[in-house]
Amino acid sequence: MKRQSFLTGAVILMIANAISKILGAVFKIPLTYILNEEGMAVFNIAFEVYIMFLSFIISGLPFAISKLVAEANSKKEYGRAYKTVRVSAVFLTVIGIAGSVVLYLGAPFFALAMKEENAVYAIRMVAPSVFFVALGTAYKSYFQGVSNMIPTALSQVVEAAVKLAAGYYFAVIFIGFGIEKTAGGAIMGVTAGEIIATAILAFMYLFEKKHLYSRQEVFTNSEILKGLMAIALPLLCASVVSNAVNIADTTLVRTRLLDGGFSADEARFLYGAYTGYALTVFHLPVGILATLGVSILPVIAGAMAVNNIKKARMATDIGIRLAVMLSLPCGVIMYMLSGEILSVLFSNTSSSQMLSAVAPCVVMMCVVQMTSAILQSSGNIMLPFFYALIGSAVKLGLEWYLVAQPEINIYGSAISSNIAYTIVMILNLYAIRKKMCLKQNIMVILIKPAAAATLMLLVIYLLKTPLSARFGGIIYLGIICAVSCCAYVMTLFLVKAVSVREVRKILKG
Repeated sequence: MKRQSFLTGAVILMIANAISKILGAVFKIPLTYILNEEGMAVFNIAFEVYIMFLSFIISGLPFAISKLVAEANSKKEYGRAYKTVRVSAVFLTVIGIAGSVVLYLGAPFFALAMKEENAVYAIRMVAPSVFFVALGTAYKSYFQGVSNMIPTALSQVVEAAVKLAAGYYFAVIFIGFGIEKTAGGAIMGVTAGEIIATAILAFMYLFEKKHLYSRQEVFTNSEILKGLMAIALPLLCASVVSNAVNIADTTLVRTRLLDGGFSADEARFLYGAYTGYALTVFHLPVGILATLGVSILPVIAGAMAVNNIKKARMATDIGIRLAVMLSLPCGVIMYMLSGEILSVLFSNTSSSQMLSAVAPCVVMMCVVQMTSAILQSSGNIMLPFFYALIGSAVKLGLEWYLVAQPEINIYGSAISSNIAYTIVMILNLYAIRKKMCLKQNIMVILIKPAAAATLMLLVIYLLKTPLSARFGGIIYLGIICAVSCCAYVMTLFLVKAVSVREVRKILKG
């Protein structure tokens, strides 16, 4: 199957990610009418338990598999790539089965720990997904390692579609058996989606297998497993610490709101508006642009494996520039049109100022994602994690002071995020400059795109009033976003932040 260039692969994954998120919204929003508040609480608790458990089981392994496959592929050691997938599939099958069994049998414990005893049935219905996700990870990571993003994209979209259809079907079937069973039926859609997605990945891998059999270099199973663990275990530890920091962040913000003189209901409203609406919108472009890091991994890892430093530097430069140029318009739109976005999505504009406050952080966060992927792909596995810890310490410290100020309150979390991610971004960029001896052109990377973004902001400002008088809702939002984005792209070419020749070169890989 034909491989894609870095940019083509990223675009494929971004489109698939966007479709999946849209289908996810189509699934969740009407589901509230079936389950109501109580049923959605059960559904969300079960899903949170599943995600936390799953991330602990397989965290670090997708990256490890993709990196080892990319290195083997660049050296034409196809037997090693095949054996990496085979060993990974066996290992992930074992831990996947164990994980599903533990989650199923331990459902009462997990439900009690989350203070939601009605979630036991729902947790058990989603428990088999752990096995299917684990097995599918081996095949998905292989395709990503050889720069073939089509199987990942296809499985992702099909999974979301099956989840939507099956979730509704089972929820309706169980609707007469109480809220516990109805929520369990809805979350069975997740399991059905994972089964189909894994089947697609496994089927597509069968065609790749023949190619990988062509040369079988001598690598023992223990050597392959040792290589996987050397990369995956540090990342697993980093994931555990990151989850702990996130929990500490949540606890700190809610506690300091109370310390600032807000009542429990007021603190709950502020935190719910910020996380439930503002951050939900904020994480949409962040999640979609995270695919850039997935696409650049095989390019950097493969180039470094054969000591092609020039190719690694070129890919690094392109990756950072893309992260900046694609995230800037997202930040501008969220900053200028926060109320309109929230009104269209949720018919609720209570958190519009919160979204505007956190909007600039989308640029820093996307650059951090990209630079972390570059550093890890080039062999600096733990360095981005240490820098992230520094950023987390700064964020928690600032939140402790700012959130308790009544006039700042929840906005202190947004301010802290902007400052913390700016620090992490600078540290990552400095590390790349030092370790890869890459001279970064600040004018091209930042100043010229920022100038284009400033013009885009001005266009939105000038168009808001006349367009809002003639159009409304999603039509108004679509027109103003399209016109302002066109102005942004045209300005990028006019100020020579990017050229037609560069675009052609990137598309060719």
